[in-house]
Amino acid sequence: MNFKFHHMNLCTDNLPRLTQFYKTLFELGTINDKEHTVVSGVRQDRAYTGAVDFLTDGAIEFHWAERDLETGFKMKQFVNPMGHGHFCFRTDDIKGFMRKCDQLGIRYSDYGCWAIPGWHQVFLHDPDGHVIEVHQPGVF
Repeated sequence: MNFKFHHMNLCTDNLPRLTQFYKTLFELGTINDKEHTVVSGVRQDRAYTGAVDFLTDGAIEFHWAERDLETGFKMKQFVNPMGHGHFCFRTDDIKGFMRKCDQLGIRYSDYGCWAIPGWHQVFLHDPDGHVIEVHQPGVF
């Protein structure tokens, strides 16, 4: 299985302030494509309805999102990716990644396709408690 760093997510209580800071200081552009569809800046998901701004430096994506400490509870998952943020690796074999975690005794939360249509997302903690996302696109 292959991995590539895909995005970093930061959660905030003031989305416009955080977005403007990064756009101004680092000249990040906005991502507006089918994969990152939003309606009026608010995701239309069942469990997470916070606003998300998708930015890029041309290579890496930055997902700035409204903090939601309840997402993990609403999804009945152990790991909450929307409390403090996370970083993400994209893979071509999400099922193989989950098998590897199982073999290594690493606990994870399988969110399936819930936030971005077609992205099968798995979240886990590193040894220091940081949240990591691993996802595979093109899964429906």
